[in-house]
Amino acid sequence: MVKLEVYDPQGNIGEIKPHAPRLSDLAGKTICELSNGKWNDDKTFPLIRELLQKQFPTAKILPYSQFPVGGKIDNDDIGTILKDRGCQAVIVGNAA
Repeated sequence: MVKLEVYDPQGNIGEIKPHAPRLSDLAGKTICELSNGKWNDDKTFPLIRELLQKQFPTAKILPYSQFPVGGKIDNDDIGTILKDRGCQAVIVGNAA
C-alpha cells in the first residue's frame, strides 16, 4: 500500500491565523494585483484583468505595476501597502 501526503490547497499548512473570509462577490470591489515577477506577469495579469472587468464591470482593478514586484512583496509592509490603497481583494501570481 502506498501512502501519499498532499498539501492542503487552501494554504493552511502550519498557519496559526486563518485566512480572511472569501468575498461573496467582486462587484464594486477594489481588486489589487501582486506579482512575484516571474513567468509572463505582463501577459497573464492583463488577461485576468480583462476577464474580471467583463464579469464585474463595477470592480476597480489596480495593476501589479502599481505595487512592489518580485521579492519585494514578501515583507511585513505589503499588507499595510495594500490596505492603504483600499484593496478589498488581492490576486497574487505568478507561478514559476
